Amino acid sequence: MTHVLFEEDGGFKAGTVLSDAGTSLQVEHASGKRSKVKTGHVLMRFESPAAAELLPAASALAEGIDVGFLWECAPPDEFGFQEFAGDYFGDHPSPVQAAGLLLKLHAAPIHFQRKGRGRFRPAPAETVRLALAA
Repeated sequence: MTHVLFEEDGGFKAGTVLSDAGTSLQVEHASGKRSKVKTGHVLMRFESPAAAELLPAASALAEGIDVGFLWECAPPDEFGFQEFAGDYFGDHPSPVQAAGLLLKLHAAPIHFQRKGRGRFRPAPAETVRLALAA
């Protein structure tokens, strides 16, 4: 089965794809709720783990990531979370690793500016210094 990680109402959710109509997907959440998701809102497709297991495992992984070190390692220009996950974890990061990195980047607005769905840019050093001092 194919699962997806997507953005909905400002948060991240995972579900199982029931049908694909090209521009939208019919997705079943772990709770059993079904929703229509535009393909533009899909951040990642994956086969395993199960959709219900992805976000709890990714959240646990994200807690162990040092945001300061992440900021120092980040590319200087705009980047996608999956490309950065490849640099941070190795060539082929697992879905849990990619999602964990996404959650950490999203939760660190002082260090990373959102530039679109799943895209970020590291904040300038002066901005980070001033924000941390405040």
